[in-house]
Amino acid sequence: MALNEGMNNLLIPVLVLLAFSSTCHGQSVLPPFVVQVLVLDYKTGRPVKGREVEMILPDAKRDIYDHSPQIFKKTGKNGIAAFRISSPLPPQLWAMAEFPCTRRQAFETSEVLQRGIIGDHADFALCKNPTSLSATAQPGEIVLYIRRLNPWLRFQYLLWKIFQS
Repeated sequence: MALNEGMNNLLIPVLVLLAFSSTCHGQSVLPPFVVQVLVLDYKTGRPVKGREVEMILPDAKRDIYDHSPQIFKKTGKNGIAAFRISSPLPPQLWAMAEFPCTRRQAFETSEVLQRGIIGDHADFALCKNPTSLSATAQPGEIVLYIRRLNPWLRFQYLLWKIFQS
């Protein structure tokens, strides 16, 4: 009888612990959302690999500050940089790539996830006369156009950066 009482004293806490851990385990943690940024050459419309893309996450009031979270990723062979964004999702996303031919703008998170968005064309001198066809965006995707720079344009850009700072 003493053995059964000792087992009952041990069994009850173990069962309570198992029941508690299974209910905690049953609670689902929301998986992160994946937002893809497709970077295309504005002249050819082809994907650009190896480009750094920056994603800035504003606060709940849609404000961006110097300390706003920033995520940096490089594009793969397919021109896509994939960003994992955990909940709660910000109301807007900012995505940028170097030498943009897409206007700097905020993208509504809900619209990106539901339909996908193509960034607005920027009217910079280096981005005049785009010859590529318009892209189509998939749900969860932002499409950005950039300008590839030849050595002469890279040199000019370097000079511009030096004199701007």
